[in-house]
Amino acid sequence: MPLMDFNACGLVLAHYNCWQNRVLFDLCDQIGDDARRQDRNMFFGSIHATLNHILYVDLRTLALLNGKEPGPFTPKTTIADNFAALHRLRVETDAEIDVFASAANPEWQFKTHTVQNMDGTTRNVPLQITFLQMFNHQTHHRSQITAELSKMGLDYGVTGMPFTPDLPF
Repeated sequence: MPLMDFNACGLVLAHYNCWQNRVLFDLCDQIGDDARRQDRNMFFGSIHATLNHILYVDLRTLALLNGKEPGPFTPKTTIADNFAALHRLRVETDAEIDVFASAANPEWQFKTHTVQNMDGTTRNVPLQITFLQMFNHQTHHRSQITAELSKMGLDYGVTGMPFTPDLPF
């Protein structure tokens, strides 16, 4: 397979992300609301809160990528308290990510924005890095959730990117 350009790689990441979120939400649906909301000593406490955090950061990232200001960062923001609504918003957001990754206009890639670290340091970052970080962030927190699901005896299954259904190559 020939090497892919950034746009093609972004589309692969978007498809992979959508697939993995679909698997994750299907498993989370099986465990029920009490298990999703149980404090499991995760960084955000519960699986439900972690799912909210992932969605919150994705929505902020999409805003930045689309040239909007997402406002102050409050990491424990609840996007949806109801799991069905959270699931619906996850599917909608994954579709938006896919549309963004499929866009023919690569001009956004040459823009930058300033980020501030927890210690107050700032850095001017290309939006390409922000785009990649969105997927890295999701993978990081999905792995926290899948570790909890594994403790409950649920098999998350295949996570290898080459096995993503319907890859665009």
